[in-house]
Amino acid sequence: MINIALIGNFPPRKCGIATFTHDLYEGLKKNGIEASVIAMNDGLIKYDYPSKVVFEIEQNDLASYIEASNFITTNNFDAVILQHEFGIFGGTDGSHIIQLLKRLRIPVITTLHTIIDTPTDGQKQVIDKIASYSKKIISISQKGIDILRQVYKIPSSQCIHIHHGVHKISSQDTDALKEKNGIAHKKVLLTFGLLSRNKSIEVVIEALPKIIIEHPEVVYIVLGATHPHVLKQDGEEYRHYLIRLVKKLHLEKHVIFINRFVSNEELFAYLKMCDMYVIPYIGEKQISSGTLIYTMGAQKAILSTPFWYAKEMLADNRGVLFDFNNTEQVSEKILDLLNNPAKRETIAHNAFSLAKKCYWPIIGKQYFAVVKELTDTIKNKTPQYITDDEGESRFLLPQINLQQLRVLTDYTGILQHARYNIPDRTHGYCVDDNARALMLSVMLQNEVQDVDEIHRLTSIYLSFIDYSYNDKNNQFRNFMNYERQWLEEKGSEDSFGRTMWTLGYTSAYTNSSNFYNYASDLFKKGLLHADLLKHPRSLAYLMLGLVYHAQVHNEEPIVNLLKNKTKELLSFFEKTSSREWPWFDHIVTYSNSRIPQALIASGMYLHDEDVISKGLTILDWLIDTQFENDIFIPVGNDGWLTKEKKALYDQQPIEAHGMIDACLQAEKYCKNGQYAEYAIKAFSWFMGDNSCGLPVYDFATGGCRDGLNTMGPNLNQGAESTLSWLMSLMSVSVYLRNKGK
Repeated sequence: MINIALIGNFPPRKCGIATFTHDLYEGLKKNGIEASVIAMNDGLIKYDYPSKVVFEIEQNDLASYIEASNFITTNNFDAVILQHEFGIFGGTDGSHIIQLLKRLRIPVITTLHTIIDTPTDGQKQVIDKIASYSKKIISISQKGIDILRQVYKIPSSQCIHIHHGVHKISSQDTDALKEKNGIAHKKVLLTFGLLSRNKSIEVVIEALPKIIIEHPEVVYIVLGATHPHVLKQDGEEYRHYLIRLVKKLHLEKHVIFINRFVSNEELFAYLKMCDMYVIPYIGEKQISSGTLIYTMGAQKAILSTPFWYAKEMLADNRGVLFDFNNTEQVSEKILDLLNNPAKRETIAHNAFSLAKKCYWPIIGKQYFAVVKELTDTIKNKTPQYITDDEGESRFLLPQINLQQLRVLTDYTGILQHARYNIPDRTHGYCVDDNARALMLSVMLQNEVQDVDEIHRLTSIYLSFIDYSYNDKNNQFRNFMNYERQWLEEKGSEDSFGRTMWTLGYTSAYTNSSNFYNYASDLFKKGLLHADLLKHPRSLAYLMLGLVYHAQVHNEEPIVNLLKNKTKELLSFFEKTSSREWPWFDHIVTYSNSRIPQALIASGMYLHDEDVISKGLTILDWLIDTQFENDIFIPVGNDGWLTKEKKALYDQQPIEAHGMIDACLQAEKYCKNGQYAEYAIKAFSWFMGDNSCGLPVYDFATGGCRDGLNTMGPNLNQGAESTLSWLMSLMSVSVYLRNKGK
């Protein structure tokens, strides 16, 4: 008996992928095939799954994917069928799922529900990885197969076209159904699905006035709840826009909104009682639509925009197409079908002739045939174990623990200091730490399951930074006491530069439009006074913010400013540095690695090899002075580093954090593993590979101790230290999981 694990969304989660996974499960079951479900959670609510769901994956929790792979292995599944949609998996472009697939030793069959013909680099990398770990890739449309071959270069032998399944819908008394629903003697137009702007319902509503002049008996039913993620992001804004449009056009008696997610049985009833099904989707690039093929199975006439799947399925007189956003065509074609019942019946019959070949038991049998062929092929072979080419068995990372971050954060911001792990209110807040915390919260947006909590923290830190801006002198204040009183009119250059670094990062990488707008406004405001920054370290902070912003938005004024600030930073080294002492000053103090990091990052973006070379030279020197016998021993703040001596203590977590980021930036350029090794060694400083041989990270609290002195770790767990640890953990985690892409 072959035992299959289905991975995807599953009811009671309300979305098309959940319905598909459920129906495929039932299609397999009706063929006597053993299957279990591993369900994806979205973090919105806790779902009460049926017993067929044997494991749950938390979308943004990377460890959950790894645990799922272990569960599949230990429970003797023979194959995995994965339902893939970019939006249902965590990580950048849904990359977390790769961590599950790479650990499996059984055949994986992946159904791609979205296949993009112009993918971003990140999207293409994810699909390439999924394809490398999948024995077969299934597309619901032939168009998808063509894109997989042409764009992703996946061989034809790996690609399979299997239709979306459809249910056998029993005949019903449509007149009685209409009577029960208060629409007796009406001609019913229907659109079904989770409501969002890409459904373009307004195009049909705007076409109705012309239609009802000739056919006043027409009603248009919009069936379905608002998409949960749309509801979370924008509320019912779109639905209320449609309702206002209906009132404006005086169509209250002709448009019915049914705002709920309906069962299959209820959907089939609506399909049976409708006279015509309308699909006004706005986008062309869609390779699947469950509602379309369900309507074909109900033997109803379909009028649709020419998105890829519709063009394919409604060819050969199986439906009628109209141009995107063309209200006039909608009116004309609906009137034509209303006035020609025989034509409606013909195209509905033609559509049904194809749909009845796609009943779910038939589709289930086709999926099983793929599974059986693969399992039979490997049955007599020695298992081919995947080599650990990413060093994960050698270097196991702790899970993200935000306990201490939450403890230090109140409604004002993150407090600077702690006594042990208890917040010390005596010293209040500073913009430096809130800027660090804001950057971390953006880094975490695709990494933890409780997205609401991350957004809450992000808004607190961003609000603090906004409040720190002093309109009187156009600078960011730094220190605030616990009574929320500013202790200065302007902060240090470092605090200004660090804040600009964070705002540039946030306006580049936040996935919230509100956070983007907020951060972008502050970033542009701060840039007006960027010339206030004169110290090399502060310039480096600013440059990092400019690089992050330019990489995403590529705005000419930002790029030009980056060029100017890069020249300005380099000028400091022209005056004082030498081969033996390639530094800008006679003393090396703190956050030293940020300067070469900024030069390498800027040089890479500007394609300036001289700038990169200078950054690498400085970084190599800092590595030579701070690594002894493969142990990271950063410059201590009890005396710093001069030509005569190096202070061994107090060692600070921000130094390990800076060295990690600088080395990983250098690794992006060199790609030889050398700098990555140093980054890993610097990270190990937190874990106990340091001059005291004791961990600085507190596994119990998720916090980080405030450094190393001659007696061992400083047991306080303040904001700077904890944030340095968490951002270092994120940076190394991302590097390890993306290595080899």
